[in-house]
Amino acid sequence: PAVFFLGTSNLLVIAAFLLVLALPLLLSVPEPGRDEEDEVVGDIGAVRTFLLGASLGFRSIRRERLLRLLAFGIVALTLAGTLIDLQLKVALQGAFEIDRITAIYGYMAVAVGSGTLLLQLWASRVLFPTLGVSVAAMAQGGTLAIASGGVAVAGGVWALAGLQSLDDILQHSLQKPVEQVSLLPFPRKVKSAAIATLGGVLRPLSKAAAGGIAIVLASRADLLPIVTALAAASAFLIYTRHRKTYMNALEAALARHSVDFGATGSSPLIIGREALAVIDSALQDPEPTVVVFAASLLEQLPVEDAAPRATGLLMHEVPEVRAEAALVLGRMDHADDDFAGVAIGERLVREESPIVVTAMLTAAGTVPGVEPNLVEAFLGHEDPGVRRACLVALGQLGPEIHLQLTELLTSDVSEDRAVAAGAVGDLGLEELMAEVADVVEDRQARPAALEALAQLGRPAVIAMSALLDRRELPLPTRRSVITALSNIDGHEARDALLELVEEPALGPAALTSLRRMRAAGQIEAIDPIRLERILNFEMQGGLRYSLVASALRKDTSDPRNAFVAEELEGLRIRSVLRVLRILSLSYDPARLTTVASAILSEGSAGRSNALELLEGTISSESGGAVMPFMEVIADGFAIDRVADLLPDAPDLLVGPGEALAHEADWWPRALGLHVLGRDDEIRPPGRRKDSETKEERMIPLIEKVMILKGSQLFRNFPGPDLAGIASLAEVVHLQGDEIVFEQGDQGDAFYMVVRGGIRITRGTTELALLGSREGFGEMAILDHETRSATATAAEATTLLRIDQDSFDRLIELNPAVARGIYRVLTQRLRNTLAQLAAG
Repeated sequence: PAVFFLGTSNLLVIAAFLLVLALPLLLSVPEPGRDEEDEVVGDIGAVRTFLLGASLGFRSIRRERLLRLLAFGIVALTLAGTLIDLQLKVALQGAFEIDRITAIYGYMAVAVGSGTLLLQLWASRVLFPTLGVSVAAMAQGGTLAIASGGVAVAGGVWALAGLQSLDDILQHSLQKPVEQVSLLPFPRKVKSAAIATLGGVLRPLSKAAAGGIAIVLASRADLLPIVTALAAASAFLIYTRHRKTYMNALEAALARHSVDFGATGSSPLIIGREALAVIDSALQDPEPTVVVFAASLLEQLPVEDAAPRATGLLMHEVPEVRAEAALVLGRMDHADDDFAGVAIGERLVREESPIVVTAMLTAAGTVPGVEPNLVEAFLGHEDPGVRRACLVALGQLGPEIHLQLTELLTSDVSEDRAVAAGAVGDLGLEELMAEVADVVEDRQARPAALEALAQLGRPAVIAMSALLDRRELPLPTRRSVITALSNIDGHEARDALLELVEEPALGPAALTSLRRMRAAGQIEAIDPIRLERILNFEMQGGLRYSLVASALRKDTSDPRNAFVAEELEGLRIRSVLRVLRILSLSYDPARLTTVASAILSEGSAGRSNALELLEGTISSESGGAVMPFMEVIADGFAIDRVADLLPDAPDLLVGPGEALAHEADWWPRALGLHVLGRDDEIRPPGRRKDSETKEERMIPLIEKVMILKGSQLFRNFPGPDLAGIASLAEVVHLQGDEIVFEQGDQGDAFYMVVRGGIRITRGTTELALLGSREGFGEMAILDHETRSATATAAEATTLLRIDQDSFDRLIELNPAVARGIYRVLTQRLRNTLAQLAAG
């Protein structure tokens, strides 16, 4: 209408006006996130990234028959559509003025929009659910073939305009849903590459091919309609094979558990009778894992299709299948008359498997028709998971359970407290938050209590902050609270963690949690001003450790200095990494991770590039504070450069031990006391002087750490973690020929030789003679297997002994120790496999 009345001269103004209106909407659309399973290939350039993606897409198309069929179908339909468009343009230019041509395209757009909406409504309600995507695909190709054949016979501008509109309507309403549903049987990575290749590579190439055909037939324009009809007919013939190919692909995907139907709770699938038959076949499969997987798909079907199938699975002979069916029923939106609740109730009274009872009780709270008295019968069940699910179901069904929960939360039995805390979190009962917070003091019930507080979300932040302020609680407990805080979205949890970053004991854990929240998108970038003090503190610490280490390296008169200097250099690296992690709370985390790996590299070029990248990433204000520190790092911590940034550098160089002895962090303070020879003043966190034995005082803690570093198991452990292990070590004195353990004894401890020697024998064969700082029996603290050899003192010998129970407690309090051991064992396994592979 605008063209008819005003002409084409105003179209640019209209377009500009619409663009201004659309820009805010476009800018508000977030960038697409990367799926966790997508491979990160680094910054390799847009062209190479495109080529790699296209290569993966073409490989997938070549391997998978269904993808090949889709590719051929897209080529045929794109050829037909492009040839129609070219013929229409030529016909319009020969018959009308530009204003009339523009108006015709406007009316065609209105027709396409209206037609697409109507056809989509009909297709989604009738065509796809009743006949399936295969019929829709054939319908598109067949309709286009018939219509283009008619145009080839009748011809005319208006016939071409109608055919062009029909092609657009069919493409949007049928072709795109067919392609999307056809890709369902493939893993997400293959699906993503296939979509990009089919739409981003094959379609443009097909359009170019259509243009080439038009050029070749320029002198025989009468043949173009015939070629168009043949292309559309080819698409019809190709899609006649879709049904069988799609069913085979879906069946194979069900067998290998690779279908990706999207997240739980998404819109129900558009699925036809054939696909339902495949799922029904999988539900009858003799392999239980296939049945469980197929059952998990039911919740994304329409409830009238899914509920009867899931209800039938409640009688399955395999408990895991019954449990999955119950959980699926619990996640559906039920009608009041679908009898799912009755089926769950009938099965519940006869069920014996705890995992199935738990699943059925979980479903009972949301499925209509379950009587509360059936649920109450499980309050005294011996399985804690069943009892928790029972309490949650009762809370959802209506009976008042606050009194029961309060009694359990204040019980003397840890299991009762854990069950009640979990139920409070599942039900979101904020009024019982204080009682749950008290449960945190119970070591056995603590994980359930922290999980419940995290589930309660923002209202629980105040209670969790109060727990952090309780200095009498063990440090590992307070660190666990910090970890739980990181699971809560919003500024309240962020601010609570920011209050802790400057505390020596809790600061590192708070920073780690903040980084995790930032990476997960739970919080926005933090104002650098709020992190300024902790940033300066870490930089000063790194510089101090570097200067003191340099001073100790120069003093070779005391052999202890080399070990302390090495530990301080490790702390220096830790400070560098912490500075960059603090910056990642305010700036691009991925880029700062790149800077961290490059700034500590061996090559000077890499360090220089890291400086340039960092300076371009952070603000000028942050750069003014951070870049001098980073330039010192890039210069290899040259002693004169470090001294220029420290006002007290002369004192540090003259009295390094005294400077360290006043550090707030206990480990550098312990190292300083060791340098000064004041080992009797060293106290690990949580240890009192009166708790030390006479034997422990004979070997100072730092010397125990040095001895443990000689073990292959512990040599790469950070000093503070190893100090915790050393504090558990018991000093054992042996006479010559005294037996430590015999072959066949139960392994319960790990030993390190302090002085003397240990002879390892099996029968009459001597396997090894171990000397100072060599360890043996370390596997005994990781498993409970019997000893494979006998250990005997070769002479008067002093050992350090770490027993199984003490080591287990240490791992519980400090998970970093467990992670270190896992790394060592993994490396051992890799080395063993490499040796086997090498023969």
